[in-house]
Amino acid sequence: MASREQPQAVQRQLRALAEPLVSACPDMRQMAREAATATLSKYQQPALDPDQVYFNRFTTAVSAPTYSGWAHHERPVQSLTLPQLVMQRFDVNDQDNADLLSDYTGFYTAGANKAVFDASNQIPIDPQRVLEDFWAFDFSSVFHQRLTAFWQQHADDFCVLAKTNFMAKVMEVCADHPGSELAKRSLLAADALGSEITSPVTLEHLRRTTTPAQGSQLRSLDIGGYVASDILRIAMTDGAELVYVPGEVDALHLFANRNELYWWVLSQTNARENRARFMSHFALACHAEHGSDVGLNHQLDLMFYHWGGDDGQYLNQRDQRIQGDAFIHLRDSAHQRMLDDAHFALRSNSDLRKQLWIGYLKAFGQVFGPMAALNWPIALAVVGAGLADTGLNIDQAVNGHTTAERRAGVVGAVFAAIDTLFNATLLASVSGALGEELVEAGAGEPSTEIEPQTPLSSSELEARLPEPFQPKAPDQLLAGFESNEILNGAPGSGELAGVYTQQGQFYVLIDDLPYQVRYVGESTQWVVVDPESPFSFARHVPLQRTPEGAWQPMARNGLKGGKPPKALLKLLGISATPSALPPLEVTPYEVPAARRATFMKYDISPQNRVISGDHFSFDAEANHVYEEYAQLRDRLAADATQYIHSATLPERPQTPDLASQASPKQIIRGIYENTDGLVIGESHSALGSKRFLIDNMAELKKQQVKVLYMEHYTTDFQQVELDQFNRTGQLPDKIQRYIKAQDFGHITDRSGHYTFENVMLKAQQHGIRIQAIDCMASYAQAWAKTPSPLARQQMMNYFAHLIIDADQLIRGKSRWVALVGNTHANSYEGVPGLSEMQKAIGLRVVDIDIGQPGGIGVDPGFPYIDENITTTRIKSELLLRAPLTVAQAETGSLDALPPPAVEDSQLEQRLSTAGDFMFITRDNRPSLVHRNRVGQLVFTPILVDDHFFYIDNSRWPWADQYRTPELKRLKVLFERNGMHYKPAS
Repeated sequence: MASREQPQAVQRQLRALAEPLVSACPDMRQMAREAATATLSKYQQPALDPDQVYFNRFTTAVSAPTYSGWAHHERPVQSLTLPQLVMQRFDVNDQDNADLLSDYTGFYTAGANKAVFDASNQIPIDPQRVLEDFWAFDFSSVFHQRLTAFWQQHADDFCVLAKTNFMAKVMEVCADHPGSELAKRSLLAADALGSEITSPVTLEHLRRTTTPAQGSQLRSLDIGGYVASDILRIAMTDGAELVYVPGEVDALHLFANRNELYWWVLSQTNARENRARFMSHFALACHAEHGSDVGLNHQLDLMFYHWGGDDGQYLNQRDQRIQGDAFIHLRDSAHQRMLDDAHFALRSNSDLRKQLWIGYLKAFGQVFGPMAALNWPIALAVVGAGLADTGLNIDQAVNGHTTAERRAGVVGAVFAAIDTLFNATLLASVSGALGEELVEAGAGEPSTEIEPQTPLSSSELEARLPEPFQPKAPDQLLAGFESNEILNGAPGSGELAGVYTQQGQFYVLIDDLPYQVRYVGESTQWVVVDPESPFSFARHVPLQRTPEGAWQPMARNGLKGGKPPKALLKLLGISATPSALPPLEVTPYEVPAARRATFMKYDISPQNRVISGDHFSFDAEANHVYEEYAQLRDRLAADATQYIHSATLPERPQTPDLASQASPKQIIRGIYENTDGLVIGESHSALGSKRFLIDNMAELKKQQVKVLYMEHYTTDFQQVELDQFNRTGQLPDKIQRYIKAQDFGHITDRSGHYTFENVMLKAQQHGIRIQAIDCMASYAQAWAKTPSPLARQQMMNYFAHLIIDADQLIRGKSRWVALVGNTHANSYEGVPGLSEMQKAIGLRVVDIDIGQPGGIGVDPGFPYIDENITTTRIKSELLLRAPLTVAQAETGSLDALPPPAVEDSQLEQRLSTAGDFMFITRDNRPSLVHRNRVGQLVFTPILVDDHFFYIDNSRWPWADQYRTPELKRLKVLFERNGMHYKPAS
């Protein structure tokens, strides 16, 4: 008995350390919000949300009957939320001229999206009094006091939980990839770092400090000299490296050589979202430009020039060796990171006094760019908080109502790491990895897993790259970069050797042609930039000098021979799915392949008046098609009814007992402990179900989920294109239009993020195959008279059951997840759901208003009133309540369908103000149209490079040549630079 109680006691002790540590960790954003809330209460405005209170600055003012006596008929030149103002403080000119603040500044309920500010939106608070309050409060000093207290009280416990989290990740790897080289190397690294997996785990073991054992070196990871604050590299004697990235679902990665690590970095930074996550592992100051140093973001841009192989200039330039205990290093690095971020983001009274003395204030605009992705103290990732649990989402505004839920989510994630150490099943997987073969693990070529062969050749892979990154001959690299500048005088010497300076810009001559260049301080090299967009590195060519002193472009590496590594496939958005799967036998309910083109000519839907019997058609071919459809439909309906009335259903799996605030990882792991199938039931317009899948696709993949079964997609009309998408990552036009129509018709996420399309894209990126579970006969539901109000549930559920069984039998048994409507997930009005038919667990996901308690629990059921005013109950095993954010609830629709065509007369009316813009279709191509400063409408074509959208317009250096797979990302980019989106329909 004592031996079983000891681990439980240690588990309780670790939990007792975790909760106060998470609660005490200072949250800069939340503290600023609390200070802003106190300010509003002081001035009798307690009902206002501080995130919806804006401090605006203007250049003109007119006398008006307002609180300040002034109105402003222009868009503000500066607009900050009140919490942002708490952190930034008022600028030096405001301090010197406080009595004039109310003339050109004020507090309003609207920000930069409005052009009229008067009594209708002004908040009666005097900016001068708030400025004085901020001097008395000194937010920066308060934050530093709390920061100091946190580390004084929790430094030792932080080390314990950091080691706990690392050990938990090693155990997960052993369970998820048993016998793999990754599991073996992870165990070797754990032993070398003094975090060997033992049973029972003791606090003494967790508190013990260790210097890395001989044969392993602990090193930092840096990009262009910018060192990650919490990423560790464990270098092994044969050149392999194990990389530990706290906070990620897949925290441990094994690389055979430097090139594989290089490709992995590119795969983590090739889109806006994943780059923001990757950059969150670096201090905020790394994101900003300083003199000739271009900053971390541009360093990552420069790395893509050498995508075919590392040239040694950017990756691990410092290559720092870490001495001493790994977890003490992580603690000290987290402490320093919090100090550095506070120094970068906050302004204290002392800072302002110095700046008043010298008459200078650092521009704060560069601060809130890096801060935009920071919704929680990133240090907590080291002790077990996943970045998804901290609310890291670059398009989601921080909302104070969700702070308590984020804290609960972080505590739950840390608890999950602790519980992993005491999980008997995972401990057994570690024991299975130990033995003689582990001793030999240091030899041989490391490989994270065996990759299926891909039919794409090296040249085909290169063709998938965006145009700027494709390999080119040296004489082609500089095409389009020539400058029209006429160079005078002689080139410089010393650091400017061979470089011409004219009007503050730098140029070089290559083959007697002038090119504008910028110096990159981090890599000490000159780079050719686009003369029309010199501050963007979206297009660039690094240079080198010959022994004779001539400038020439650096050669761009192509893919060397051999099978492309998994990291490179991920970089290109290509799944390693096998090229061909065994075909499923055609069911007697599907339209034969030879007849599908003919069927596509006709409308087979409930709205068809011929099928309904209301009209008669004189088209013989149409009548024949309708007859064929009716035969397939009736056959399926009859067989489904017979099956449902006579089938013996499998025994139900055990529903996991989950804490109400269980993390997504705990939910997913708990469900798959007892079943191979998860059926997610949703209202098709809901966001929470799609968000659960999108945000946790990596965890599903980690749990060996290999198939996503989807309603609405038919085996006879969409599966061929879905198979092509599964293999290549490219959505054929026909299926893409169909998917967008599904999102449009079901009115999914109006911001364009949590949509059916993005669920499918994310699944493919993680190598999860998409399989249709509908057919035309089950989906169309076109009847003269519906035989039963449950016909759709019966037919679709039965057909899906046949497809899932066949898929699992013919293509190999695996774990899977299905996304279906609520009435298909579990039994509904006597019709067994997919969960009952497939021995799976049903999870119903519902959206709830922000501020309501979220979480997971046993599904109590939901009373539903149908069109016949009949009350039925929708119920699954589990219910997940997912709060919506303000941004998700309020954003308008974009990208549900291709941009519509709009008449020029409508544009004149709808784009009425300078800076207004919309996306439209013009001359059969997508375009951006905006009203310029002199009142003219300007049309800019949206170009397409493979599956990337971009614009070619040097007037917008912040958007020029910026490539994105989603049009809505251009919308966000333009809005962040002061323009105003107007929906086209």
